Amino acid sequence: MTTTLIKNAEVIDGTGRKPDARDVIIEGDTIASLQRPGSCGGQSFDHVIDGKGSYLCPGFIESHAHSDNSPLLSFDDTSKILQGVTTEVVGNCGFSLAPIAEAFEQEFYGLVTRIFPREKYPWKDYSQFRAAIEQFEPITNYAALVGHNTIRIAVRGLDPTPPSPLEMLEMQRLVGEAMEEGAVGLSSGLIYPPGVFSQPDELNQLVSVLPRGAVYSSHMRNESYNLVASINETLAAVAGNPVHCHISHLKFADRFSSSLMDEAVTLLDAHRTAGVALTQDIYPYTAASTMLSALLPPWMHEGGSRLLLQRLRDPETLHRAVEEINNDRFSYENYAMAAGWEGIVIASSHSHRFDGMNLLEIAHQLSTAPGLALGKILVEENLEATMIVHAMREEDVVTALRSPFTAIGSDGLPLGTGGKPHPRAYGTFARILDFYVRDKAILSLQEAIRRMTSLPAGIFGLQDRGSIEVGKKADLVIFDTAGVADHATFQDPTNGPTGINSVFVNGVKVVENDRWLERRAGRFVRARH
Repeated sequence: MTTTLIKNAEVIDGTGRKPDARDVIIEGDTIASLQRPGSCGGQSFDHVIDGKGSYLCPGFIESHAHSDNSPLLSFDDTSKILQGVTTEVVGNCGFSLAPIAEAFEQEFYGLVTRIFPREKYPWKDYSQFRAAIEQFEPITNYAALVGHNTIRIAVRGLDPTPPSPLEMLEMQRLVGEAMEEGAVGLSSGLIYPPGVFSQPDELNQLVSVLPRGAVYSSHMRNESYNLVASINETLAAVAGNPVHCHISHLKFADRFSSSLMDEAVTLLDAHRTAGVALTQDIYPYTAASTMLSALLPPWMHEGGSRLLLQRLRDPETLHRAVEEINNDRFSYENYAMAAGWEGIVIASSHSHRFDGMNLLEIAHQLSTAPGLALGKILVEENLEATMIVHAMREEDVVTALRSPFTAIGSDGLPLGTGGKPHPRAYGTFARILDFYVRDKAILSLQEAIRRMTSLPAGIFGLQDRGSIEVGKKADLVIFDTAGVADHATFQDPTNGPTGINSVFVNGVKVVENDRWLERRAGRFVRARH
């Protein structure tokens, strides 16, 4: 068994306590001992690391990731490990990569490949998915949610009508099966098909099969004008069930309307006071990012990608959709009205023709209206395009961040397709430490570390991670006391941070001096509630 001593570092243990000098001994994949500084002189170790001038903290736990297919990619996705992220919670926003039903493969791949480009996955059920992730040796640990959208597609494709009683039983069975195979909870993405067609009772029935303490995590139906109602809908989904409710990327996304963030935070606190297990996460930016097709009204998505492309090619149908986009602020999550056409930027696409340009600029170049330019891009790119949505305010980000119940998640996609993607994949955790701790002093250093370690570990039931304690897994980060610097920008989104001296995953040193050592030590991890 390999032994490692980390000495002379200031330990931030993840609980919120102030830094304290400790020597940490690792045996194999586990923290074996915490000693007074200098008290290990008579012992021998395979490796000794002098952490003088550095902080030692638990590995960061990414509470909202979309790195589901990273282990299968043709390149090494180091965006998270270079920030000190050692565990990623995937399967968010209603999209998990299992289960896949043969009868609805076309619908599954037609939708999911807009996020995770790939022809086929080598699994069908959740147990095969888990085994494949372990076989492909992830760089970070994976804790996986099962997605409501994926479950619904597996049972009834993209049919917008409510499930029958028999279909609901099958959906419940699939959720239960995923939980038995290691899922940490259920996620929903209610702006995306087919979740956008669902009603609260459907989600409540699915949540009812989750074990006590498991997570229901929701990308809510609306994060702008209807934010408060969407929070209430999320709470209705967990009503009567002994589960943990978690709101994904809490935000107010409408830069042209009066913010509802203060009202939202007050409502969440009131429900916590009433006894609801309730948390949220944020990413520290004023721009969102998702698939470009999310700009379209929900009815355009009915029946799947083939029918969507047919509608986009039909001038009359496209004009009807554009009319709704330009005028309907209230019946769906309308990003175009929340950000303005100038606030919608193409992040990446198959051809890269318009990457980095906003839809107003593209419309001028094409001598057409922005909505019609949107239709043209989606058809030409076969729907495989993502966007950045500049629709938020910095003061709302700070309001959400100040809540002690706010964890940190990037919501970032694996990068490798070029373009100008959102910098959050490479910058989220570094930006918290650089901008919100050092520059703005919104959080103390130890509180920021808690938000990125023990808080998400508690939310997702990862009891053997998230703090520096004897018996916990040795997921650790050593970083400069001078601080971590964030270099990822909207102009250069793949610039990694500096100041990360070492990262350990399950006791294996995988990063040294801001460089990945090409070691894969991640695992598929389960919840223990």
